[in-house]
Amino acid sequence: MARKKTFTQEELYIATHQLMLEDGYDQFNFMKLAQALNVSRTALYKYYSNKDELLRDYLLNQMEDFVRRIETTEWPEIYEEKLSELLDLVFDFSDMHRITTQVQGQRWTKENEHQPDIQKSKQLHQTMFKFIHEVITEGQQIGYLDPEIPSLMLIETIFHSVTLPNRAGLSGKKRSYFMKKLLFKGILNSTEN
Repeated sequence: MARKKTFTQEELYIATHQLMLEDGYDQFNFMKLAQALNVSRTALYKYYSNKDELLRDYLLNQMEDFVRRIETTEWPEIYEEKLSELLDLVFDFSDMHRITTQVQGQRWTKENEHQPDIQKSKQLHQTMFKFIHEVITEGQQIGYLDPEIPSLMLIETIFHSVTLPNRAGLSGKKRSYFMKKLLFKGILNSTEN
């Protein structure tokens, strides 16, 4: 079969996403990516000089999608529904969180802090965090969430729950359902006194 000469940005991001989940950062390379896209490695090097550049662009795209969802969602007035939708959104992007933890070049350092992609990444991250923090704070103020627990600890718990391995092999929806149940109700059986 002849190799394709071109690929779309979406095809590139989908293949990158799959390979990062299957192989991880250390095993991810342009040879495997080119095979997945049925193109030559040279075709990839026309756009990116290395995998870190590609992964930064991919993760920026994912963060932009996350922020776009925050901004375009009609958030419910009922707090419990709002919190549930927020957790669904976080779980919809759980792969992004898992991939981000693998990519060294995504970390912000003194040396790279002025690069445009790092600045944009910081801005998107701040927008995401601000919204999530506002939802958690709202829940504490109305008494739905325990105000004694620091809001940052609640946010960290939500994001760490996303990165837990899925050893049970649950579908995304089932996993989100059970994680919300754990977060909202804990591990104690509610029928017991």
